[in-house]
Amino acid sequence: MAYAPTGMPDRPKQSVLAVQNIKGGVGKTTIAVNLAALLAERHHRRVLLIDADPQCNASLYLLSDQRFEARTREDKARREGNLHDLFHGDVRYFDVVSGKPHGPLRKVSDYLEPVRTCAGGGSLTLVCGSARMFEVQEIAAEIVVSRIKKWLPRAGGAYEHVVIDCPPSISSVSLAALKAADKILVPMTADQFSLHGLPLLMRALREYKKVLDIKAKVAGVVLSMFPPSSDAVQRAKAERYVTAISDLCAAQKPAVRCLSAVISRDEAYRDSFERNEPLPFSGNPDHVWLIDELEAVAQEVGLLGGAP
Repeated sequence: MAYAPTGMPDRPKQSVLAVQNIKGGVGKTTIAVNLAALLAERHHRRVLLIDADPQCNASLYLLSDQRFEARTREDKARREGNLHDLFHGDVRYFDVVSGKPHGPLRKVSDYLEPVRTCAGGGSLTLVCGSARMFEVQEIAAEIVVSRIKKWLPRAGGAYEHVVIDCPPSISSVSLAALKAADKILVPMTADQFSLHGLPLLMRALREYKKVLDIKAKVAGVVLSMFPPSSDAVQRAKAERYVTAISDLCAAQKPAVRCLSAVISRDEAYRDSFERNEPLPFSGNPDHVWLIDELEAVAQEVGLLGGAP
Protein backbone atom coordinates (compact mmCIF):
# COMPACT_ATOMS: atom_id res chain seq x y z
CA MET A 1 0.00 0.00 0.00
CA ALA A 2 1.60 3.28 -1.12
CA TYR A 3 0.25 6.72 -0.56
CA ALA A 4 0.10 9.16 -3.45
CA PRO A 5 1.97 12.46 -3.02
CA THR A 6 -0.32 15.37 -2.28
CA GLY A 7 1.59 17.89 -4.39
CA MET A 8 1.12 20.50 -1.70
CA PRO A 9 3.94 23.10 -1.81
CA ASP A 10 4.44 23.15 1.97
CA ARG A 11 5.34 19.46 2.13
CA PRO A 12 9.08 18.89 2.71
CA LYS A 13 11.14 16.86 0.28
CA GLN A 14 11.91 13.31 1.36
CA SER A 15 14.44 12.94 4.17
CA VAL A 16 16.17 9.66 5.01
CA LEU A 17 17.39 9.27 8.58
CA ALA A 18 19.55 6.33 9.65
CA VAL A 19 19.57 5.63 13.40
CA GLN A 20 22.92 3.99 14.05
CA ASN A 21 25.47 3.13 16.68
CA ILE A 22 28.03 0.34 16.64
CA LYS A 23 27.24 -0.35 20.30
CA GLY A 24 23.98 -2.14 21.07
CA GLY A 25 21.70 -1.55 24.03
CA VAL A 26 21.52 2.22 23.57
CA GLY A 27 17.82 2.57 22.75
CA LYS A 28 18.38 2.76 18.99
CA THR A 29 15.22 0.88 17.97
CA THR A 30 13.07 2.66 20.56
CA ILE A 31 14.14 6.02 19.16
CA ALA A 32 13.74 5.00 15.50
CA VAL A 33 10.21 3.61 15.98
CA ASN A 34 8.94 6.40 18.21
CA LEU A 35 10.42 9.17 16.06
CA ALA A 36 8.69 7.65 13.03
CA ALA A 37 5.41 7.47 14.96
CA LEU A 38 5.81 11.07 16.15
CA LEU A 39 6.21 12.35 12.59
CA ALA A 40 3.15 10.42 11.43
CA GLU A 41 0.81 11.11 14.35
CA ARG A 42 1.68 14.60 15.57
CA HIS A 43 2.92 16.12 12.31
CA HIS A 44 0.73 14.30 9.76
CA ARG A 45 3.68 13.11 7.70
CA ARG A 46 3.82 10.01 5.52
CA VAL A 47 6.61 7.94 7.07
CA LEU A 48 8.32 4.73 5.97
CA LEU A 49 10.25 2.79 8.62
CA ILE A 50 12.79 0.25 7.33
CA ASP A 51 13.91 -2.42 9.79
CA ALA A 52 17.49 -3.21 8.73
CA ASP A 53 18.53 -4.85 12.01
CA PRO A 54 18.54 -8.67 11.80
CA GLN A 55 17.23 -8.75 15.38
CA CYS A 56 13.97 -7.36 13.89
CA ASN A 57 13.02 -5.44 17.05
CA ALA A 58 11.46 -2.56 15.10
CA SER A 59 9.21 -5.03 13.27
CA LEU A 60 8.32 -6.81 16.50
CA TYR A 61 7.56 -3.42 18.07
CA LEU A 62 4.92 -2.68 15.44
CA LEU A 63 3.53 -6.02 14.30
CA SER A 64 1.60 -8.78 15.97
CA ASP A 65 3.30 -12.17 16.04
CA GLN A 66 0.92 -13.34 13.30
CA ARG A 67 1.77 -10.45 10.97
CA PHE A 68 5.49 -10.85 11.59
CA GLU A 69 5.28 -14.58 10.84
CA ALA A 70 3.33 -13.88 7.64
CA ARG A 71 6.17 -11.68 6.37
CA THR A 72 9.11 -13.82 7.44
CA ARG A 73 8.02 -17.45 7.11
CA GLU A 74 10.11 -19.67 4.83
CA ASP A 75 7.55 -20.28 2.10
CA LYS A 76 8.17 -19.91 -1.64
CA ALA A 77 4.52 -18.95 -2.12
CA ARG A 78 4.79 -16.02 0.31
CA ARG A 79 3.99 -12.72 -1.40
CA GLU A 80 4.51 -10.49 1.62
CA GLY A 81 8.04 -9.14 1.25
CA ASN A 82 10.66 -8.31 3.86
CA LEU A 83 14.03 -6.61 3.66
CA HIS A 84 15.91 -9.85 3.05
CA ASP A 85 13.79 -10.44 -0.05
CA LEU A 86 14.71 -6.98 -1.28
CA PHE A 87 18.42 -7.67 -0.83
CA HIS A 88 18.63 -11.30 -1.75
CA GLY A 89 15.68 -12.54 -3.74
CA ASP A 90 14.20 -9.62 -5.59
CA VAL A 91 17.16 -8.10 -7.40
CA ARG A 92 16.80 -7.68 -11.16
CA TYR A 93 19.59 -9.57 -12.89
CA PHE A 94 20.61 -11.02 -16.25
CA ASP A 95 21.16 -14.77 -16.40
CA VAL A 96 24.24 -15.29 -18.57
CA VAL A 97 23.42 -18.99 -19.04
CA SER A 98 19.83 -18.63 -20.27
CA GLY A 99 20.27 -15.14 -21.68
CA LYS A 100 17.07 -14.01 -19.95
CA PRO A 101 16.44 -11.10 -17.56
CA HIS A 102 14.89 -11.93 -14.20
CA GLY A 103 13.17 -10.14 -11.30
CA PRO A 104 12.16 -8.42 -9.30
CA LEU A 105 9.80 -11.08 -7.95
CA ARG A 106 7.58 -8.73 -5.94
CA LYS A 107 5.79 -5.46 -6.52
CA VAL A 108 6.66 -2.50 -4.30
CA SER A 109 3.33 -2.83 -2.54
CA ASP A 110 4.23 -6.38 -1.46
CA TYR A 111 6.92 -4.95 0.81
CA LEU A 112 4.83 -2.28 2.49
CA GLU A 113 3.03 -3.14 5.73
CA PRO A 114 0.61 -0.32 6.68
CA VAL A 115 0.90 0.17 10.43
CA ARG A 116 -1.31 3.19 11.06
CA THR A 117 -3.23 5.82 9.15
CA CYS A 118 -3.29 9.04 11.16
CA ALA A 119 -5.47 12.12 11.13
CA GLY A 120 -4.44 14.87 8.75
CA GLY A 121 -3.00 12.54 6.13
CA GLY A 122 -0.17 11.09 8.19
CA SER A 123 0.72 7.41 8.03
CA LEU A 124 3.32 4.94 9.23
CA THR A 125 4.34 2.09 6.96
CA LEU A 126 6.91 -0.62 7.67
CA VAL A 127 9.37 -2.60 5.58
CA CYS A 128 9.66 -5.64 7.80
CA GLY A 129 13.04 -6.98 8.85
CA SER A 130 14.23 -10.57 8.69
CA ALA A 131 16.64 -12.64 10.77
CA ARG A 132 18.11 -13.78 7.44
CA MET A 133 19.67 -10.32 7.10
CA PHE A 134 22.55 -11.88 9.03
CA GLU A 135 23.35 -13.67 5.75
CA VAL A 136 23.44 -10.38 3.84
CA GLN A 137 25.97 -8.98 6.31
CA GLU A 138 28.45 -11.54 4.97
CA ILE A 139 28.15 -10.30 1.37
CA ALA A 140 30.79 -7.84 0.18
CA ALA A 141 29.60 -4.29 0.78
CA GLU A 142 30.32 -3.24 -2.82
CA ILE A 143 27.70 -5.72 -4.07
CA VAL A 144 24.77 -4.69 -1.87
CA VAL A 145 25.53 -1.15 -0.70
CA SER A 146 23.17 0.58 -3.16
CA ARG A 147 20.15 -1.70 -2.85
CA ILE A 148 18.08 0.31 -0.36
CA LYS A 149 18.97 3.57 -2.10
CA LYS A 150 17.96 2.23 -5.51
CA TRP A 151 14.77 0.66 -4.15
CA LEU A 152 13.42 3.81 -2.48
CA PRO A 153 12.41 5.59 -5.73
CA ARG A 154 10.37 2.50 -6.64
CA ALA A 155 8.13 3.36 -3.71
CA GLY A 156 7.01 6.32 -5.81
CA GLY A 157 8.43 9.03 -3.61
CA ALA A 158 5.26 8.62 -1.56
CA TYR A 159 6.95 9.11 1.81
CA GLU A 160 8.14 12.40 3.22
CA HIS A 161 10.33 10.71 5.81
CA VAL A 162 12.21 7.42 5.74
CA VAL A 163 13.66 6.18 9.04
CA ILE A 164 16.07 3.23 8.97
CA ASP A 165 16.80 1.21 12.10
CA CYS A 166 20.37 0.02 11.51
CA PRO A 167 22.21 -3.01 12.90
CA PRO A 168 24.60 -2.29 15.81
CA SER A 169 27.65 -2.88 13.60
CA ILE A 170 29.43 -1.65 10.52
CA SER A 171 28.41 -4.39 8.11
CA SER A 172 27.25 -4.52 4.51
CA VAL A 173 23.68 -3.93 5.72
CA SER A 174 24.67 -0.94 7.85
CA LEU A 175 26.59 0.56 4.96
CA ALA A 176 23.60 0.08 2.65
CA ALA A 177 21.45 1.98 5.16
CA LEU A 178 24.01 4.77 5.45
CA LYS A 179 24.33 4.93 1.65
CA ALA A 180 20.56 5.54 1.40
CA ALA A 181 20.51 8.13 4.19
CA ASP A 182 21.15 11.83 4.14
CA LYS A 183 21.34 12.10 7.95
CA ILE A 184 22.58 9.85 10.73
CA LEU A 185 21.35 10.04 14.32
CA VAL A 186 23.62 8.36 16.87
CA PRO A 187 22.01 7.35 20.19
CA MET A 188 24.45 7.03 23.11
CA THR A 189 23.92 6.22 26.75
CA ALA A 190 25.68 8.48 29.25
CA ASP A 191 28.22 5.99 30.57
CA GLN A 192 31.83 4.90 30.13
CA PHE A 193 31.05 2.08 27.70
CA SER A 194 29.39 4.36 25.17
CA LEU A 195 32.44 6.56 24.77
CA HIS A 196 34.05 3.96 22.49
CA GLY A 197 31.26 3.65 19.92
CA LEU A 198 31.28 7.12 18.37
CA PRO A 199 34.97 7.20 17.33
CA LEU A 200 34.60 3.75 15.76
CA LEU A 201 31.55 4.85 13.79
CA MET A 202 33.22 8.08 12.64
CA ARG A 203 36.38 6.20 11.61
CA ALA A 204 34.32 3.72 9.59
CA LEU A 205 32.44 6.55 7.89
CA ARG A 206 35.72 8.21 6.92
CA GLU A 207 37.05 4.93 5.54
CA TYR A 208 33.98 4.04 3.49
CA LYS A 209 32.72 7.49 2.53
CA LYS A 210 34.77 7.88 -0.63
CA VAL A 211 35.04 4.21 -1.52
CA LEU A 212 31.27 3.64 -1.42
CA ASP A 213 30.17 7.23 -2.15
CA ILE A 214 28.33 7.63 1.17
CA LYS A 215 27.11 11.21 1.50
CA ALA A 216 25.18 10.95 4.79
CA LYS A 217 26.24 13.32 7.53
CA VAL A 218 25.99 12.78 11.28
CA ALA A 219 23.16 15.10 12.31
CA GLY A 220 23.86 14.61 15.99
CA VAL A 221 24.39 12.41 19.01
CA VAL A 222 21.38 12.03 21.29
CA LEU A 223 21.76 10.86 24.87
CA SER A 224 19.27 8.03 25.30
CA MET A 225 17.90 6.02 28.22
CA PHE A 226 18.80 9.05 30.33
CA PRO A 227 17.88 8.65 34.02
CA PRO A 228 14.86 10.78 34.90
CA SER A 229 15.12 13.53 37.50
CA SER A 230 13.19 11.33 39.95
CA ASP A 231 16.24 9.02 40.06
CA ALA A 232 18.63 11.53 41.58
CA VAL A 233 21.58 9.19 42.12
CA GLN A 234 21.64 7.71 38.59
CA ARG A 235 20.86 11.11 37.09
CA ALA A 236 23.89 12.63 38.79
CA LYS A 237 26.10 9.79 37.50
CA ALA A 238 24.83 10.27 33.96
CA GLU A 239 25.28 14.02 34.03
CA ARG A 240 28.95 13.55 34.87
CA TYR A 241 29.38 11.92 31.47
CA VAL A 242 27.58 14.64 29.53
CA THR A 243 30.66 16.88 29.41
CA ALA A 244 32.91 13.97 28.39
CA ILE A 245 30.52 12.99 25.59
CA SER A 246 30.18 16.61 24.41
CA ASP A 247 33.97 16.92 24.33
CA LEU A 248 34.22 13.66 22.40
CA CYS A 249 31.72 14.95 19.84
CA ALA A 250 33.61 18.20 19.43
CA ALA A 251 36.90 16.33 18.96
CA GLN A 252 35.64 14.36 15.95
CA LYS A 253 36.75 15.43 12.49
CA PRO A 254 34.39 16.76 11.36
CA ALA A 255 32.92 17.76 14.71
CA VAL A 256 29.59 16.19 15.71
CA ARG A 257 26.76 17.96 17.51
CA CYS A 258 25.70 16.59 20.88
CA LEU A 259 22.01 17.41 21.02
CA SER A 260 20.65 19.33 23.97
CA ALA A 261 17.51 17.16 23.83
CA VAL A 262 17.69 13.80 25.61
CA ILE A 263 15.51 10.67 25.60
CA SER A 264 14.66 9.57 29.13
CA ARG A 265 14.59 6.03 30.42
CA ASP A 266 11.02 5.12 31.27
CA GLU A 267 9.01 1.92 31.66
CA ALA A 268 6.42 3.38 29.29
CA TYR A 269 8.69 2.43 26.37
CA ARG A 270 8.87 -1.20 27.48
CA ASP A 271 5.11 -1.30 27.91
CA SER A 272 4.56 0.25 24.47
CA PHE A 273 6.70 -2.48 22.89
CA GLU A 274 4.59 -5.16 24.56
CA ARG A 275 1.41 -3.49 23.24
CA ASN A 276 2.84 -2.97 19.70
CA GLU A 277 1.97 0.70 20.16
CA PRO A 278 4.61 3.48 20.04
CA LEU A 279 4.03 6.24 22.57
CA PRO A 280 2.79 8.86 20.05
CA PHE A 281 -0.06 6.48 19.17
CA SER A 282 -1.14 5.82 22.75
CA GLY A 283 -3.19 8.96 23.44
CA ASN A 284 -2.10 8.66 27.09
CA PRO A 285 -1.58 12.12 28.65
CA ASP A 286 1.05 10.64 30.97
CA HIS A 287 3.24 10.11 27.91
CA VAL A 288 3.16 13.69 26.66
CA TRP A 289 6.44 14.68 28.31
CA LEU A 290 8.21 11.71 26.68
CA ILE A 291 6.70 12.57 23.31
CA ASP A 292 7.86 16.17 23.77
CA GLU A 293 11.41 14.85 24.20
CA LEU A 294 11.10 13.07 20.85
CA GLU A 295 9.76 16.29 19.37
CA ALA A 296 12.83 18.19 20.59
CA VAL A 297 15.13 15.61 18.97
CA ALA A 298 13.23 15.82 15.67
CA GLN A 299 13.55 19.61 15.75
CA GLU A 300 17.28 19.57 16.51
CA VAL A 301 18.20 17.18 13.71
CA GLY A 302 16.11 19.14 11.22
CA LEU A 303 13.29 16.68 10.58
CA LEU A 304 10.78 19.43 11.38
CA GLY A 305 12.74 22.42 10.20
CA GLY A 306 15.39 24.23 12.13
CA ALA A 307 18.93 22.86 12.37
CA PRO A 308 20.22 20.92 9.34
